[in-house]
Amino acid sequence: MSVRTTVEQREGEQQTDHRGLHQLRVFAALGGLSQSLAGAAAALLAREVTGSDAAGGLPQALLVVGAGTSALGLAGLARRLGRASALLVGAVAAALGSVAMAWGGLGGALGPILFGSLLLGAGNTAVMLSRYAAAELDPGRPAPRAMASVLVATSVGAVVGPNLMLPSGMLAGSLDVPPLIGPYLVAAIVYLAGAAVILRTRRALPPVAQAPTSSAPSTPAGRFDVLRQGTEGRAGLAVLAVANLVMVGVMTMAPIHLDHLGGGLWLIGVVISAHIAAMFAPSALSGWLTERLGARHAAAGSAAVLVLACVAAMAAAHSTLVLAVAMVILGLGWNGCLLSGSALLTHGVAAGDRPFREGLGEAGMAAAAVVGGATSGLVMARWGYSTLALIGAAAAAVLATALAVGPAVRRRRIRARHRPRRRS
Repeated sequence: MSVRTTVEQREGEQQTDHRGLHQLRVFAALGGLSQSLAGAAAALLAREVTGSDAAGGLPQALLVVGAGTSALGLAGLARRLGRASALLVGAVAAALGSVAMAWGGLGGALGPILFGSLLLGAGNTAVMLSRYAAAELDPGRPAPRAMASVLVATSVGAVVGPNLMLPSGMLAGSLDVPPLIGPYLVAAIVYLAGAAVILRTRRALPPVAQAPTSSAPSTPAGRFDVLRQGTEGRAGLAVLAVANLVMVGVMTMAPIHLDHLGGGLWLIGVVISAHIAAMFAPSALSGWLTERLGARHAAAGSAAVLVLACVAAMAAAHSTLVLAVAMVILGLGWNGCLLSGSALLTHGVAAGDRPFREGLGEAGMAAAAVVGGATSGLVMARWGYSTLALIGAAAAAVLATALAVGPAVRRRRIRARHRPRRRS
């Protein structure tokens, strides 16, 4: 029996906060727009300031580091002061980061741009953590489907954001500043608008330690059982980390491979937009499948979709169309892993311990993204894109196999451990 069922039995039926959910979706959409717009311009701004292509990847790397290092801090803040406070701090930090990047662009200094990228990482984490807040505001609905509603809203903003590059550049031109400053002015304003929206949800999201669902005791040992004895928690952490490793590794080099195949900037932009849409838009379906199949089975199936995507990418040696289809499938598999992995990570956990696990999951995803992003270029430069996709397929296949056969192996071990020994 899930922790949500036992809580409802103890505390009685809880009503869905529809107004709070609506505000949370607005925050997610605004955050998705801001992070995608700022991320799309970061490499170009760094290159313009330094005059070197080599600096183009630094803002994205620092953004991922900022996302990982802020995850546990925001999770702790959610437990002490409420999820709304954590989301508010993340949004304000990202707004300040956008201002810092605009300042660095105006002054021709790389330092503020990199510092701003770290702060933008906290905003990205806040947007991703908002899915857990949705589950808390909608106790009558299975957690995966509650999370899905926020992720769908995130997808709307994430797809719109890159398309605002030109209008925001025109806005910057009207203010007599370089065009690449515009995206960060817009991102700062939109992040602050998201913070204002979150301020209205504070009463609906009290500190976890004071929330009605926190009657189950929270202990320091319990918080760390995801690494020591929480089987489902370990599985959830593995699903989130491996899925992000595969997705980032294979996707990071896709634009370069498309360029090698003769695809222009327009095609690259279309493929990236389609991939981002596939990462978030099918969340409602993924949430429903996670509920119907069970989180572990849904995660195994999603990992198999990642394998299919990587195999398709391997076959795209001479076809931009095949590679575009592979990137869409890659996004679909990642989305399924995100919903099912999140459900596994928090399954059967006391309310007071959930924020720690949620933060640990985000930190694991960020660490995997750093590894995937840092090694993908080296692998492609030495062995080619097909080899990179092959490695991704192997990692996803190991994950899918472990999820599928793990419970059966564990049951056999338990039976063997309790089987009476024969006397000689």
